Amino acid sequence: MSGKVAVCTVCPKENQQIEAIIKLPVEKRAVIHGTVLDANGNPVADAVVKLLQVVDGCKLPYPLTHTFTDQYGQFLLGPLCPNVKYMLKVYKDTIKIKCLPLDVDCYEGKCIGVKNCPPCQPKSKEKYSDFDNCDC
Repeated sequence: MSGKVAVCTVCPKENQQIEAIIKLPVEKRAVIHGTVLDANGNPVADAVVKLLQVVDGCKLPYPLTHTFTDQYGQFLLGPLCPNVKYMLKVYKDTIKIKCLPLDVDCYEGKCIGVKNCPPCQPKSKEKYSDFDNCDC
């Protein structure tokens, strides 16, 4: 993930010059950043970009988080886990614009995601698309 921040405290005295060398640890997590454009190539402001994780054995992807595009149609999501399949869904004014599966590989540290899919239990014996205790 680019743009990692390190924090250090300095308190310079009057007329003192401080030369700081800050070494950042290797960052192996990833982010997804991009721009949402309409059919004419114009940026789409205030679109909802949802991040979902695709979990093997689950019919539906697991919703993780969401963000909104800025005035230039840009968005940022992360940090993301390695070797995990993600899906993006983009919405603007209740219209789904695009659904895109993503693969990410690299990792160290915490990231957005789930380890596995909890067992899904139907609400009744009838066929419903809704499930109790199912996050996927």
